Amino acid sequence: MSEDGQGPYIIIEKTGSSVSAFLWGAILGAATALLLAPKSGRETQEELREGARRLREGAEDRIAGLRESAEEGYDKARDEVSERIEVAREAVVEKKQKAEEALRIDKEAAAKARGDLEKRVAESKAALKVALDEDGEEPAETRSD
Repeated sequence: MSEDGQGPYIIIEKTGSSVSAFLWGAILGAATALLLAPKSGRETQEELREGARRLREGAEDRIAGLRESAEEGYDKARDEVSERIEVAREAVVEKKQKAEEALRIDKEAAAKARGDLEKRVAESKAALKVALDEDGEEPAETRSD
């Protein structure tokens, strides 16, 4: 006993996962129980083998389940990505078609505007020539000074 009248005390520090500690405790407890049980060595060995076999089969089942879940997740993600890529491609094709149509319309409008402008310039030149011919003056650009 210590001087203050209390008995010895134990300090437990928690590190790591409580689940892993529980599993290790269960495994060690089961192994201890098997080793200390009043059975023959052969029976104890058989029980240990059986327990190890069950543990291995359980681990294999869990690993297979995890592998299957991972494969399903991968397939689902791949399908979603493929679908989004296809949607994006369709959007690009649609935007390209709209841009080409807008460019075609703009070119037609520019050609029409140019034709109208050239026609108006020609009409203005003709009107100027008629007006100058009536006045009897030579146009300023053809006069020699």
